[in-house]
Amino acid sequence: MVDTRRTSAPVRTVSDLAGPRRLPVVGNLPEFVRGGVTNRVLERWCDTYGLTYRFFLARNEAVVTADPQVVDVVLRRRPADFRRSAVMSRVIDEMAPHGVFTAEGERWRRLRKVAAQSLNAAYLRQYFATITRVTERLDRLWQAAADSGESIDVLDCTMRYTLDVTAGLALGHDLNALENTGDGLHRRLPRLFPEVARRIQAPFPYWRYVKLPRDRRLDATVREIEDLVRDRFAEARDRVATGAAPATFLEALVQPLENEPAVTDEEVFGNVLTMLLAGEDTTSGTAAWAIHYLAENPGELRRVRAEADEVLGADRFPADPATVGRLRYAEAVVNEAQRLRPVAPYLVMQPTADVVLDTRDGPLRVPEGKLIFVLTSYGALRDRVRFPDPEVFRPQRWLDGNLPAESLPFAPFGSGPRFCPGRNLALLEAAVIVSVLSRAFDLEPDRSAGPVTERTTFTSFPQHLAVRVRRRDDRPKTP
Repeated sequence: MVDTRRTSAPVRTVSDLAGPRRLPVVGNLPEFVRGGVTNRVLERWCDTYGLTYRFFLARNEAVVTADPQVVDVVLRRRPADFRRSAVMSRVIDEMAPHGVFTAEGERWRRLRKVAAQSLNAAYLRQYFATITRVTERLDRLWQAAADSGESIDVLDCTMRYTLDVTAGLALGHDLNALENTGDGLHRRLPRLFPEVARRIQAPFPYWRYVKLPRDRRLDATVREIEDLVRDRFAEARDRVATGAAPATFLEALVQPLENEPAVTDEEVFGNVLTMLLAGEDTTSGTAAWAIHYLAENPGELRRVRAEADEVLGADRFPADPATVGRLRYAEAVVNEAQRLRPVAPYLVMQPTADVVLDTRDGPLRVPEGKLIFVLTSYGALRDRVRFPDPEVFRPQRWLDGNLPAESLPFAPFGSGPRFCPGRNLALLEAAVIVSVLSRAFDLEPDRSAGPVTERTTFTSFPQHLAVRVRRRDDRPKTP
């Protein structure tokens, strides 16, 4: 048993916790899924029943915690004492086995080193040409929308942007999702994450026995990606064998770490598919929310614009990661958008053995395998001491010197050993999008489809988020 107690107070059990009243058979499932905003339901229950409570997914009892001390313990003591939900891991492993996202134990430690090496700052500098090329496409797309007066689906644009960047960085493959209007992999890839979420939430894994048309489409897309990855990995091996420096994630995977075995083809596919999914969905949602708040707050847009004018000068786009690092107000906008609308608002964990957690209300015994919903950003929306007026969009709070980008109760990329290795790339992409578009365009919210809402599947993302754009009247002349 793992014991995190700091006191000798009596130990409670999960059944001692408060929680919403459950219905027969279905438990709290109907209320949990109603409206498609499971994160907000968990947060409302937290407001009512305390930082740690219980609820029922049908007959399965689960624990929810937003207690910063407990969240910290769970995140720091992975993968030894806590693991991802077994249901989630099985669903993802069925599509992309052997990836770092679902790996545990020693296999995770080895794959984590490989992923971290391939996403370090040195490689980001080499990858930056891809980011610049895709940013030029995004700028052209928005220029055309400004000329035509057409409304822009912001999430669709940011998803295609991040998909182009991620495919380029991971595979050296140019999907050109931003400009390609025909059918192709760029159309099918964004459908993977919703299908993963649907399977995770399904009460029964029917697809293992009967394949519906949507399941056959999912399998075909995964096979298409696998074929592409295998072809590109063979090319990557040949290129690196000539002595060339790695220029893509795949080429970085060719080089084994010291004292570690080389990655297998299956591990390559699992890691690349994970990168494609995570890079496309979470980064695009964060960038889209940032654009939303700038459209709603023209004064903040002008501050981002002024900073971009000063930092970029005569250049249309950032020249390298160091230049992006100087766009501090744009980064603050991204952090504030993440705080208000976290795209990964909770993680679902399970203890690998019985554990006693030291909560604010006293020690709590949680049995092995019990689901624990860890709310990683709840405090950032409720803590009025660290985040005065937490409901207000105020990027400046991240530049006042007392708020690190990630610290509990705000951990959008997790923390501890399984801290997201793609954090730097995600923040860099979002900051580039925010700066370049704010510098070039005036933004006007388009609410013709209704108010902007939120939906949570595997991640949380905006719905009905559209803007109309005008070319900036006083845009500096560039070469």
